[in-house]
Amino acid sequence: MITRRRSLLVLLITLAVSFHGEPRPVFGQSASKAIVLAWDGTVPSFVSEMLKQGKLPHLSKLIESGVFADDVVAGFPSKTAPGFASLMTGAPPRVTAITGNRVPRAPRAQFTILDSLAGFAEAPLRAEPIWSAAESAGKKVVVSHIPAFAGELSEQVTRFSGYTLTAGRDGIVTKRSIQNEPAIWIDSPASEAPPVEIAFTVGETRFYGLLIDDPSDTQIGYDTLLIATGRDAREIKTKLKPAPASAGGELFWSEPIAVKSSGNQDTKTYFRLFDLKPDGSDFFLYYTRPARDLTVPETAVPPGATVRTFIGNGASLLYNQGAFGRTLPNGGSGGAESRYLETVVFAQHQLMETNRWAMDNLPWDLYLAYTPFPDEGEHVWRGYLDSTLPGYRQDVANQLRPFLEKVYRTSDDHLGLLLSRRPPNSLFAVISDHGMQGINKRVALNRALQEAGLLFLDGQGKVDLSKTRILYPAVNNGYLLINSTDRKSGIVAPEERAALIAKARDALLAIRDGERAVVKSIYDAETEGTSREIGGEVGGDLYVELAPGYDFDPRIGAGPLITDTEPYGTHGADPMQASMRTLMVLNGPGVRAGQKLANVRIIDFAPTLARLIGIPKPKDATGRVLNEALEPSIIGAPALEQRQKSSQESLP
Repeated sequence: MITRRRSLLVLLITLAVSFHGEPRPVFGQSASKAIVLAWDGTVPSFVSEMLKQGKLPHLSKLIESGVFADDVVAGFPSKTAPGFASLMTGAPPRVTAITGNRVPRAPRAQFTILDSLAGFAEAPLRAEPIWSAAESAGKKVVVSHIPAFAGELSEQVTRFSGYTLTAGRDGIVTKRSIQNEPAIWIDSPASEAPPVEIAFTVGETRFYGLLIDDPSDTQIGYDTLLIATGRDAREIKTKLKPAPASAGGELFWSEPIAVKSSGNQDTKTYFRLFDLKPDGSDFFLYYTRPARDLTVPETAVPPGATVRTFIGNGASLLYNQGAFGRTLPNGGSGGAESRYLETVVFAQHQLMETNRWAMDNLPWDLYLAYTPFPDEGEHVWRGYLDSTLPGYRQDVANQLRPFLEKVYRTSDDHLGLLLSRRPPNSLFAVISDHGMQGINKRVALNRALQEAGLLFLDGQGKVDLSKTRILYPAVNNGYLLINSTDRKSGIVAPEERAALIAKARDALLAIRDGERAVVKSIYDAETEGTSREIGGEVGGDLYVELAPGYDFDPRIGAGPLITDTEPYGTHGADPMQASMRTLMVLNGPGVRAGQKLANVRIIDFAPTLARLIGIPKPKDATGRVLNEALEPSIIGAPALEQRQKSSQESLP
């Protein structure tokens, strides 16, 4: 019997070799699954301080038994859409064709320098992403709200693209919505005080509300807001109680409420009543951006309403406008910051619930998750925390710092959730796309170009392409576009380019703020495109690096060349600047734990991830495998793609 079994084994091996060439050797241990969580806009120095203080426990745990880089070089421009395109493909913007959050249109002969597409959703991604490489290798992938590029669909890849679902702005309803006439409702709800009616519109849906003194509530005075779609108690959609912003505030939010948005779209929004005066004279009601329902696969355990109704972001625009109340830098008490922070926590909670459900109920080998935090909070507060900016106020920085720390801690909580669902023998990565720098001034490059006779406006104040030779476009990616003859309506011939570049350089380098030079460097994509990985058909022609503290102002027309602004955070600058550096953490099978990495670029992530999970790297990747982060057995493995190619060539 033993002899017969050995003969059968030899026969099976012989058949395998005849059909597949030489047997594939086993090289090290690849992870069976991988989870990637992307923290948008992470500042490594701030992370380092929080880690030392024990305020990011989940990230700390991941770093202790993994490898960590906190000086990762972003792409140019260091913005979110190109950053994530590079992270997911291993290729720079010059290759991916995602050269900004908005991208010049191509082909050039059909579009002018004024035409653009959204880099997140409309512009085509020209490089293979890691999820496509994983799919080709037979792996199942979930892509959870990673900023979308090409919306490829397949049986193996499940895409959640929440940022394509929003259909309006978030907003606030206050006492201005109180109606003067007494409310006349059908089946008016019981109230210890005369109901006060409010009326307001979200999208194209008219809502009616009643402020009442709920008989079942022991609080004296008005203590409840009922929101309905008509003056009828049967049409009440939610019952809200007021509560100041605080930890656990998500308990006071409504369920998703149906709203008709522009174009008669079916969307949903959430309501939160932050305040209601006991005498009914005022209230403070917030609602999230209306969004269409998230499409998810059918499963035995369907997702709840929270998963389907995407939020995505906190209310940073409203906070910056002062709509949440007076901010701390402007003499506020912290109430505005607390309200804004609760919108951040709620948005993060929604993303976490989506990932909780998907990880438990969908098949996956590679799970890619995204959160827009801490980026949003960094935009709001980094300028006030930057001690290098003129006018820095230590007292304000001390007051704001705990709020920004809380934004980071929500991302650490998100990390903790995913770690709790981490399967055995799986890889875990935390990545980010760029850093952040403080800003308190803006420079309108187009004003300098106008004064130099390189940019002209028509009688309506719009760019006159028949005369304009170069422009800083509204896409605001830190680069200028030449109105060259290979573009629609272009006027600059190839032989004129060098003289134009020289004149534009002189105009921009001459910009002064007092005695200070505002423009530090200018890079020509034609001569430096390959070395700096810039330019390309839908990239810029001249890339500009500004002095610290200055941001680009894309406006045209009248106005000062340089304007002061309230401090804020931004990114997009030359990635070699220290402020644009970010972080990367790898943990799991094949990772050489305890290593601090240097000379890491975001384009190195996808090739390294591919090696660790045993798949070919994305075909357009130009980044390197971070061998110093890997166990020797993984480093010593022949290139997976070469082994796959050899195997395919041996097939009959």
